[in-house]
Amino acid sequence: LRHMTSLRLMRRDHGWIHSLLAEAENERMHLLIALTLRQPGPFFRMAVIGGQAIFLTWYSIAYMVCPRYCHRFVGYLEEEAVH
Repeated sequence: LRHMTSLRLMRRDHGWIHSLLAEAENERMHLLIALTLRQPGPFFRMAVIGGQAIFLTWYSIAYMVCPRYCHRFVGYLEEEAVH
């Protein structure tokens, strides 16, 4: 969001996009490691896609109703990922 605001207002965001890119690369590496450890079959892949679809729908509705709750939820997930 901060990067998009920076693009829209044509102001510098002081390198925030680099932090976001580093986080995306970190998540990608986790996914690749998980894929090498476990060779997922078609059922597992469909379960993951279905879970993502359900979560995306739920999160989108929740974000429209109460964005503050969603930001807290993401913060909680990030804290749990650190520990």
